[in-house]
Amino acid sequence: MREKKTRKDTRSPNNSNTLGQRTIQPKPLWGMLFLTLGILISVAFWDYKPGQSRWITTAALDPHGPINLVGKFGATLSFWFSYLLGFTAWFVPVLLFWLAYAFAFRLSHLFGMWKYVFLGIALLSFAGLLSMAETSILSPAFLRKIPTNLYPNGLGGSVGSFLFSGLLVSNLGKFGGTLLLLVTYCVGLVGTFTRAETPAKTFENIQRNLKTCALLSANLTSGSGKRLSQVIKNIFKRDETRVDGVVEKSETVRLPKVKSAKIKEVVPVAKEQQFAVTAPKADKGISKESDNGLKIYTEEKIEKAAVELPVKRGNYIFPTLELLQQPTVQQHAQEDHQQRADNLVKTLAEFGVAVIPAEVHTGPVITRYDVTPAPGVRVEKIANLEKNIALGLKALSVRILAPVPGRGCVGVEIPNQYPMPVCLREIIESTAWANTKAEIPVVLGKEVTGKPLVADLTKMPHLLIAGSTGAGKTVCINAVVASLLYHSSPEDLRFIMVDPKIVEMQLYNSLPHMLIPVVTEPKKVPGALKWLISEMERRYQIFAKMGVRNIAGFNAKVLKDKQEGQKAAALEASLSPEERVAVNNIEVPRDASIEVPKSKLPYIVCIIDELADLMMVAPADIETCIARLAQLARAAGIHLILATQRPSVNVITGVIKANLPCRIAFKVASKVDSRTILDCGGADQLIGRGDMLFLPPGSADLVRAQGAFVSDEEINAIIDFLKQNGPPQIAKHIQQEIDSGDEGGSSDANEWSDDLVPEALEVIRTSQRASTSMLQRRLKIGYNRAARIMEILEDAGYVGPENGAQPREILRDLAPY
Repeated sequence: MREKKTRKDTRSPNNSNTLGQRTIQPKPLWGMLFLTLGILISVAFWDYKPGQSRWITTAALDPHGPINLVGKFGATLSFWFSYLLGFTAWFVPVLLFWLAYAFAFRLSHLFGMWKYVFLGIALLSFAGLLSMAETSILSPAFLRKIPTNLYPNGLGGSVGSFLFSGLLVSNLGKFGGTLLLLVTYCVGLVGTFTRAETPAKTFENIQRNLKTCALLSANLTSGSGKRLSQVIKNIFKRDETRVDGVVEKSETVRLPKVKSAKIKEVVPVAKEQQFAVTAPKADKGISKESDNGLKIYTEEKIEKAAVELPVKRGNYIFPTLELLQQPTVQQHAQEDHQQRADNLVKTLAEFGVAVIPAEVHTGPVITRYDVTPAPGVRVEKIANLEKNIALGLKALSVRILAPVPGRGCVGVEIPNQYPMPVCLREIIESTAWANTKAEIPVVLGKEVTGKPLVADLTKMPHLLIAGSTGAGKTVCINAVVASLLYHSSPEDLRFIMVDPKIVEMQLYNSLPHMLIPVVTEPKKVPGALKWLISEMERRYQIFAKMGVRNIAGFNAKVLKDKQEGQKAAALEASLSPEERVAVNNIEVPRDASIEVPKSKLPYIVCIIDELADLMMVAPADIETCIARLAQLARAAGIHLILATQRPSVNVITGVIKANLPCRIAFKVASKVDSRTILDCGGADQLIGRGDMLFLPPGSADLVRAQGAFVSDEEINAIIDFLKQNGPPQIAKHIQQEIDSGDEGGSSDANEWSDDLVPEALEVIRTSQRASTSMLQRRLKIGYNRAARIMEILEDAGYVGPENGAQPREILRDLAPY
C-alpha cells in the first residue's frame, strides 16, 4: 500500500520536473479536442452570414440559402454567440486554443476553477465596455460600416447592453459605470494570468506589486515614464525557489520603509532642492536628508590643524609648508551626483533589480553611491552588472562593493566628471596629520569619503607598492619621502634607496637623511641588503645587552624619556609572538664586547623603486634577504618599501608576499595581476592617475583612495631647502663594505657559498679520497649538496674532474684547515 501511495504522489500535480513551472499529467486527447473545437468555431464565425440554415430558428429561412462551412452546427453557434456577446464572441475560440496549449504543454498554473471565474468576469466586462464604446465613443460613420445583421444587439451583444445600459448607467451613470467596468476587466485579466494558486494569493500579489511600484516611482524622477513600464514588467515576475519539486513562494515579503534609518542630526531641506547635500569637515560630517531618504556627503576642504609644525629640532631645520603648492578650490557639481543617483536606480531597474538609494559619499576623484537591495534581490546579481552600469552611466570604470564592509548596502564607486587633485599640503595641514600618534607617519592620500589617509610605517611594518607604468607608484613614493622629511630629522630616520632605473631617485642624493648614496647597480643591491641584515643582528645584540626588546625601548633607555618608554611598551604589545622571541632566537654569536651607542638609534627605511630588475639579476639572494628582513627587522627599526611595475609571481613571490601584509595596488592590466598583489580582484577596475587600493595592516578590507600628488618642482624645492642643514651624512664604511663585497663576490662567494666546504676539505685531507659518496657518508648530507660541494672544490682547483667510478684526483696539497 505504501508503494502504491508513493507512486501516486510522484504523479500528483504538485510535483515539479521542470525548472520554473509546475506540471500535470499529459492529456493529449483533451488538447486535440479543444484545438479541433477552436478551429471549427473560428471557421464558423468567419464564414457566418445572416440567413444561413441553422437548427433553432423563429424566422423562415430559404432552404436553398447560404450554408455555413461548419454546417448548421456552426451557423447555430455563430448566431447565438453574436446575439448574446456580440464581438466578444471571438474570445471563445481564443479560450479553446488556450486550453489546448495548457494541456499540450502541461502547465498547471493555467488550470483551476477560479481562473475560469476570473476569465468570465473579464469577458462580461469587455462586452459591457464594447456597449459603452458603441454608445459614447465610436462615431456614427464608423458604426455604419459594421453590418447590423451580424451583431443584432450591438458590439457588446445583449449581455453587454444589459450590463452597461440597463444596469450600470441607470444606477451609477456613464462615468461610474465605465470606471467599474474598467476595474473589473483589469481584475479579471490579472486573476486569469497570475500564477498564484488561490484568489487570496492573487490579491496579495496585486497589493505587494502596487506597493513596490509606488516605492520605485518615488525614486524615479520626472520624465522617466518610458522606463517605468519596463520596471513594472520586471517586478511583476514572481521569483520562486524550488528544491526537490517543492515550490517556495515569497509573496509575503514586504519592502522596508525608506525612512526607517535616519541620522540623528537632520537639517531641513529646501523644497526646490531634490536631494540634500552636506559638507563634512575633516572627520566629522553632518548630513541633510531629503524627502526620499537619500543623503549626499560632499567632500570639501579639510580643516586646518591648530598645531604648528616643528620648525627646528636641535641644529636641524625642517622644511616649511610654503614649499608645497596650495590645493585648488573647486566645488562639486551637486546636480551631477543627484542625476547619477537617479540614473543608477533606473539602470538597475532596467535589468529587473529593485534598489533603494541610501547615501552618496563624494571624494576628490571617486564617488560611492550606496544602495539597499529590495528583499529577494541577490547581491551577486548587482555585482555582475558592472559593465552595464558603466555603459548606462557613461562612466570610465565602475567598481562594486557587494556589500560595503560593516553595512547592509551595496556600494557603487563611479569616477567623478570633475576630479579634484589631492595635494600633499592640505593633508599635512590637516588635524589628521597633527593629531597622529604614529612614530613614522606617511601620507598616502584621501579615501573615497574625503578623509585623509595617514598610515604608520612602524605598524605596517613594510610596504609593497605595485601597478602598471604611469599609474602613480613614483608619485606615491615621493609623497611618502616628503611626509617623512616633514616629520623626522636625520637623527630620527635614515634612508637607503635603490634605483635600478637610475633616473627616479638621483635627486635625493643630497638629502641629509641619506645613509649611503642611491644604489643604482643591481649587483650591489644584495650587498646593501646583507649589510641591513648585519645591522639588524648588531642591533639585536645591543638590545640583548641593554635588556630591551625593540628600538623604542633602547632609545628610551638612552634618552631616559618617559614618552619613549610608552612607545616601547606599545610597540612590544603590537609585536607578533615570533617577533617577541626574535632576540632570544637570533642565530648570531653573542659579542659581549660589542659597543653600545650612546645616542639614540635612527630608524632605517630602505626604498627599492623597481624590484623586477633586481629579481632578474640575483633572485635567490634578493628573495632571501627581503624575507629575512621582513620577518625580523621590525623591532630593530628597519622598514622596507618595495615598488614594482611588473606584479608577476616571479617578482612578487610567495615568500615575499607572505611577509609584506601591507600593500598598495595601483591600476593594473588584468585581474591576475590584481590577485598577485592583493589576493583579490579590483585593481584592474581602477582609473589610474593615483587611484589606488590600500590594504591596511591587520585588516582584510581594501580601502580605495586617491594618492597625494607631489610634483618634481616641490621635491626639488624641499631638497634645496634642506641643503642648508649641511651635506649628506654618508656612512663611508658602509659604502666601502658594499663595494668590496661586490668586487670580491665573483670568486669568494662561489668558493665558500656552502658552510660545509671547510669540513669537506678536512675530510678529503684525512681520507685522501675525493668522492661525492664519501662526503655524503661523512657529512651526513644529501647527494645534491655533496655534488655541489665537489663542484665548488673543482672550480677552486682543489680536486680534478670526474673520473668515472674512480675518486677524483686531489690537485693541491691540503694543509689542515
